[in-house]
Amino acid sequence: MSEEKIHFLKKGNYSRIAKDRVVRLKYLITDADSNESLEFRDDLYYLHGGYGGAFPVIEQALEGHEVGDKLEIMTPSDEAFGGVQEHLKLRVSLDELPSEAHEIGAVLEGESEQGETISFRVIAVQDGMALLDGNHPFAGRDLRFMLEVLDVREASSKELEAGYAFRDQ
Repeated sequence: MSEEKIHFLKKGNYSRIAKDRVVRLKYLITDADSNESLEFRDDLYYLHGGYGGAFPVIEQALEGHEVGDKLEIMTPSDEAFGGVQEHLKLRVSLDELPSEAHEIGAVLEGESEQGETISFRVIAVQDGMALLDGNHPFAGRDLRFMLEVLDVREASSKELEAGYAFRDQ
């Protein structure tokens, strides 16, 4: 090699995904059976490492990946939003509900005996009754997650203390 100098180019933040790092993703969720597109986001932030910002199966698959990597992850319903829980389907008289909850698609909150807040969607209205569903809309579905890693950075001490990523850091 001659006397040439080599200049190394600084890339963007190409850290590998690991515990206590903030990950920014683009993702698409589809139903694994029907291929129906269910949700798309092009700018999701989460704190990696078991803080609850992503399903464990997703975190495990992303571990060690870096900016630019693309993954496709199949998740059975029990590793994503869980199965359908029949006790979260309620038939309620419209007289017991606020008027804005008398239409299909309306969302209202209820409280369990343990004090947990549950969002219910009105999925049917008939004969003075409403059928409410407190399951996640994707419950009971096997899902395909298509992910692209957009950025990886060290979490701030405030993010670690809070247990979740801040969008603007």
